[in-house]
Amino acid sequence: MKFHPFLGGCLLAAAFPLYAQTAPVTRGEEVVVTATRFADRERELPVGVAVVTREDIEKSPAATLPELLAQLPGIRARDLSGSPNLSIDMRGFGITGDQNSLVLLDGQRLSEIELVPVKWSAIPLDAVERIEIMRGSGAVPYGGGATGGTINIITRRPRAGEKAAQVGAGFGSHENASVTAGVRLGGEGVGLSLHANQQDTDNYRVNNRLRQKNLEGDLRFSGERGAVAFKFGADDQDLGLPGSITEAQLQTDRRQAATPRDFSSLSGWHAGVLATMPLAAGDLAADLNYRERKSSGSFFVGTPFFNQIDTDVQVLSFVPRLKLHHDGSGLANTFVAGIDWEDWDLSRVAGPGIPGRPEATQRNGAVYLQDTLVVAGATALSAGVRSQRSDYRVTDALNPATGGTRSRTLNAFQLGVRHHFTPAFSAYGKLGTSFRIPTVDELYNLFAASVTLLEPQRSRDRELGVDFSRGGHRYRAALYHMELTNELHFDPVTFSNENLPPTRRYGLELEGAWRLGAGWDLSANYTHAIAEFQQGALGGIDVTGRRIPLVPRHAANIAAAWAVDAKTRIGASLAYVGEQIFDADETNTFGRKMPSYTTLDVKVARQAGDWLLSGLVKNLTNEKYFTYGVFTGFPTFAAIPAPERTLLLSAEYRFR
Repeated sequence: MKFHPFLGGCLLAAAFPLYAQTAPVTRGEEVVVTATRFADRERELPVGVAVVTREDIEKSPAATLPELLAQLPGIRARDLSGSPNLSIDMRGFGITGDQNSLVLLDGQRLSEIELVPVKWSAIPLDAVERIEIMRGSGAVPYGGGATGGTINIITRRPRAGEKAAQVGAGFGSHENASVTAGVRLGGEGVGLSLHANQQDTDNYRVNNRLRQKNLEGDLRFSGERGAVAFKFGADDQDLGLPGSITEAQLQTDRRQAATPRDFSSLSGWHAGVLATMPLAAGDLAADLNYRERKSSGSFFVGTPFFNQIDTDVQVLSFVPRLKLHHDGSGLANTFVAGIDWEDWDLSRVAGPGIPGRPEATQRNGAVYLQDTLVVAGATALSAGVRSQRSDYRVTDALNPATGGTRSRTLNAFQLGVRHHFTPAFSAYGKLGTSFRIPTVDELYNLFAASVTLLEPQRSRDRELGVDFSRGGHRYRAALYHMELTNELHFDPVTFSNENLPPTRRYGLELEGAWRLGAGWDLSANYTHAIAEFQQGALGGIDVTGRRIPLVPRHAANIAAAWAVDAKTRIGASLAYVGEQIFDADETNTFGRKMPSYTTLDVKVARQAGDWLLSGLVKNLTNEKYFTYGVFTGFPTFAAIPAPERTLLLSAEYRFR
């Protein structure tokens, strides 16, 4: 395994243990579920799992889930369309970051089989209990799309004896108005949790008005023989699409719309049941879930002609799994086995200006095994393997001769070890493989009504790290390295899809968090990320060693929280993102880069009896920047401008 010399020097310089979150994390031993799909102690996991707690969410200036995640090392958030559903990129995949970052809601996939971001806006922030992040892991328990890592959003659930409710309202810049409500009721063996919110805002740009409604619920029953939980949710969104503007337009009026009449709508619902049953030596669990997503986009081309694209997606999944645990003679062994079955169906209808009407299916069936052995409470060894059969098909109702089917057996494995030199200090290492199945948008070109049956993407992954935790201080340092073949890529200029020549990603992540006196919490992180082509040519140009677009080599975050007194708290987050190659400039011949930017967000919260009052200023320094830019031809580019300074005020009443 070869690393850039700079990274080796940084690792030596950081040889002392480093570990933390950008937002302060809960101290003590955290219970997490992401790594094995069962509740496990963080200390017993060779694979590192970072946890953002409910307390962290309330302290952070972040107003949405993507903004919160972007404060963590190795994770970038970018606006690709003016939608609140920002694109999330873990460990440097650029334009395909969403497809290489697996997002789960209570262990169930939210990532789609389209080139679209996760519906982050459909998850009320008040409904989130915690977020578990595994960087560079997740292929064994969850399957494809986890090369960059896995994010599991755990929703709030009622606890025994709990009776709590809250209502709130907010308003701010750009006619932003919102209302929220939530209730959690827990009794002996039964509990109910409901969270809902509604938002209406004009947003920063012309033709970017957003109307959003969401609901998340959890009803559960428990007893000596086990527990059953019913989880459900629904969402509805209407959004104006202002489009990307040219460099000249960016300089004259950043708020203008390039597409002043384009708009979209997005709605969906999901429901599932989770059953768990304790066994003499372990646990048995099974999930049955269904979700549906409907989207519609209207794109005006000239006057009065327009195209409308309607997409309907249904997903049904069944995930039974078994956990067995055995202790004895200084050894603790945990064995997990599971079966994954997923059935995806997609249909798309387009207006007269688009010649295709695709229908697509994807059937995934997998079995996975994972075993973890803890020796004398100090050394944890883990081995896991997954074998998955994937059948994907695309047909065209308007062009019967167009279509194709492909079947592939995809395997993944992961080996990991963690050794605790002291209760506070440990080192870990892991290696494995991962894969990604082509999305329907990568198989089917809607504008040409053509099908290209691309090969699945495969990756070999390695990571080394050390961490330290004592009292209120946590630190971490990690080196990672990924080599990919047949990486799936979409060209936003030519609207073509392809398997890229071999690529690689490697980098360094440094984190630190400190709980200081006088009510101060401080955290900081730095990411050095390299994403480049190993060899090959694109468009007849040798791209060996060329940088992959939309991956900053340097990024850093600093967060501070100050408890002024028992009722008043001030939080601030400073983020720096370095220069990036423009999208569609894989050959690195444009000669210009997306500018670096630095943003500062500040939040003040005051408890007044049962009222919680807060004020948030985003982009306090009024930085004029963009998180996405695309090379459109010499000598210029187009971009999605980010909002300038905005103000949000809110009030929440909590019933006790």
